[in-house]
Amino acid sequence: MTGEDRWAEVRPPGYLVDGRGALAEWAWPGSTGDENHRHVSHLYPVWPLDEINPDDTPELAAAAHRALTLRGDENQSAHGSLHRALAAARLRDGDLVAANLGKILGTDMFFRSLMSAHNPGRRTYNADAAHALPAVLIESLVQSRPGTLRLLPAPLPDLPAGTLRGITCRGRVTVEELSWAPGRVRARLVSPVAQRVVVHAPGDRRAVDLVPGRPCEVVFS
Repeated sequence: MTGEDRWAEVRPPGYLVDGRGALAEWAWPGSTGDENHRHVSHLYPVWPLDEINPDDTPELAAAAHRALTLRGDENQSAHGSLHRALAAARLRDGDLVAANLGKILGTDMFFRSLMSAHNPGRRTYNADAAHALPAVLIESLVQSRPGTLRLLPAPLPDLPAGTLRGITCRGRVTVEELSWAPGRVRARLVSPVAQRVVVHAPGDRRAVDLVPGRPCEVVFS
């Protein structure tokens, strides 16, 4: 038996979609997921891996979204809500991001020091929410991969306008400033290398050529 044959025997199965149209938690015959568990490890390919996304794998992205909406909340742990919010942002569902954020921000989960708790009611001192909330906000407002930048990919319903500054993206692009209001999105971009980047905003997209060290302003209206 060759080395390749041996690897073929242990190669994991591909992604499975169950009868409800949801990405299966376990790719093993007869295994079922625990829909009320706080962990969402089967959504790892959505966030942070980006292997499943609406552009490249739309059918799997739809199945992942279905799995996300079916997931329960167990003990309302902060990291459970945050993982679901991050996956929802990658799947471009701002309403679902906001719903998961609401489980943290409206349930007495922050101490006077602004450090967070593991569960509602400040029962266990825990840094998950305090450290991850900025990432959730950024993922909702800016997403990137080399050659592509998405502005407001998962707009939050309670943030119709705002400004975000200093976001370093994949592909060596920095969003020096992003501002948005109803009907208008403006971003100032800078790159240390010459490159063309396709910038997406809700309902529009544009290719821009970045010159090293020279800020480039992109406006969608």
